[in-house]
Amino acid sequence: MAQRTIGIIVAMPEEIRPLLKGIPSVVRDRIGTFPVYRFTQKNRQYVIIESGIGADRALAAAQALTETLQPELLISMGFGGGVSDGLTAGDIVIGTRFLVHMGENMIEETGVKITPLPAALTRQKAIGGCSIAEGTIISSASVQAKTAIAELMPGDVRRGVVDMETCAIARFATLTRMPLMAIRSISDGLDEELGFTMDEFMDDSMRVNVVKVFMTVARRPWIIPQLYRLSCNTRKAGRNLSILFSGLRETLS
Repeated sequence: MAQRTIGIIVAMPEEIRPLLKGIPSVVRDRIGTFPVYRFTQKNRQYVIIESGIGADRALAAAQALTETLQPELLISMGFGGGVSDGLTAGDIVIGTRFLVHMGENMIEETGVKITPLPAALTRQKAIGGCSIAEGTIISSASVQAKTAIAELMPGDVRRGVVDMETCAIARFATLTRMPLMAIRSISDGLDEELGFTMDEFMDDSMRVNVVKVFMTVARRPWIIPQLYRLSCNTRKAGRNLSILFSGLRETLS
């Protein structure tokens, strides 16, 4: 029997590390310019591709992954900011609706062939003391204040979370008729507006650059408590994402 492949598109190393925790024999490789991490569990090969931040990079990673490996399922996975009241750090949102934020508009991505989270996981309703439920993923072309995005959301949006990659992957999946699963773990809620943007810390390859972090902090030392809070939140978000990913592999294998 030919080995089946599941392709997982993740933007940053900080989001990938929790996913690899406890997995033996991970093979580090590249597909084109993108770092990838491969491992096998039972009858499936899992390939995590590090896209970098933004829609263009996510789209290019999805294309490279699909052309090289022809996966049976694409998964967009990582952190996101909560734009609905009640979402807090560590909560998990499973995307069943996708909106693109463009200027003053929200454009819905339709026709996505959504693969739902296995029922065995959705029945849990909580991971690590945090909620897990379906919701809406909103992708923005640039870093925007969460409150501004929340004001533009349609009134029927529930459990809204913002990122910069998922909708580009959803569009690609629709055009290629590829099944898609989208999972976001909340790193900062609606009431946790940050006084900085992550691109201030990134190098040209869209990875966190320690020198740029120190330079930004030196210019604006008042963001240090925010950085500490975000670090604690992302650890919690990563831990819950890791737990969910472990359960997902068990149910898919």
